[in-house]
Amino acid sequence: MKNHQLFCSACDRQVRVMISEAPVGEHQATVHDDELICLEIGEHCTGNMCPLGAAEPNAMVARLVHEGISTEGLRTANATCPSCGMVAEFVLYGQGKASCTVCGTAARWVAERVEPM
Repeated sequence: MKNHQLFCSACDRQVRVMISEAPVGEHQATVHDDELICLEIGEHCTGNMCPLGAAEPNAMVARLVHEGISTEGLRTANATCPSCGMVAEFVLYGQGKASCTVCGTAARWVAERVEPM
């Protein structure tokens, strides 16, 4: 993983990102390209496509979880997931949106709880 700072046109400032590296060498199975992971998901994320990582914010949260990156520094809340049923940490972003760090489901958050979309 490589740490970088890039300009995000959605929030109009430099943001911290990590780039996961695709495995090197010859592969018989499909190998994914490098993926950009934004470390500053938050209120400026509207739920649309991230201009840096070409993914929705909930997909960006899934990338964070998959790579084992801490959600420290992100706005989070603990709640029962309406999809997987587990008490989980949710990354809060945009205007009332959240993403479960266990199953990646996008949900709507209201005050201190989440609801199905």
